[in-house]
Amino acid sequence: MPQVPSQPPPYSIECSSFPPPIQASAGSDAWAFQRAFESAREPVRWAILTTMRCWENEWTFKDVEVPRERIQDAYDESPPDLKATLDHIMKHRLPFYFLSEGDRRCHDLYRTGRMEEAETTALSTENFVREFNSAVEVVRAAVLKTFDDWAFYEEHREISPVPEANVAQAYIAACDELRIVVSWILATGWIVPVFNRKAFEHYQSCVHRICQNHVTAHIEIHAMNRLEGMY
Repeated sequence: MPQVPSQPPPYSIECSSFPPPIQASAGSDAWAFQRAFESAREPVRWAILTTMRCWENEWTFKDVEVPRERIQDAYDESPPDLKATLDHIMKHRLPFYFLSEGDRRCHDLYRTGRMEEAETTALSTENFVREFNSAVEVVRAAVLKTFDDWAFYEEHREISPVPEANVAQAYIAACDELRIVVSWILATGWIVPVFNRKAFEHYQSCVHRICQNHVTAHIEIHAMNRLEGMY
């Protein structure tokens, strides 16, 4: 009976080398990311490798040149936010890298034309709690501190720090504008607390500028990749 190999297949730039068939009991995803990596264009492979190496948060392969034959191992060990970003690159065949979940989230909002929606729409309580629970720690901390800071600086009142266990109650009790602000923090992966309306406007401008710079960088990378003969 065929067994799942202990080592992935050798990397092939011609995309001709793939893992052997996977034993059903081992799970269909045993080498799924490695196969997708092998099938991708070289600029996309470069984006995957660079994202793994340059990811801003600590993880097993940070600042490491991951051998291409160990892509599946690195993917399996990646934290959830990095894994979601690698999936995003692979799904959309993007030839550029990201440094954080915020980078990926902002790019996706910009790419799909949903930036204005994120700036003007509050999540339902159910969706807010789900997004909050799935966010990385620094984003969750920014949301919680925003409840405190907004009350003090914008509403001129003091409240007790909001614990994670009470985030749903805090969201329900918040004014419409504050609900939009904390929903935006989750949508963009923003990591700085928002303390009043002026700060919110400033941070929105920062995100727009970051996205525009990202797009410019992507155009330059496309041009460079073409000159290098990677397409």
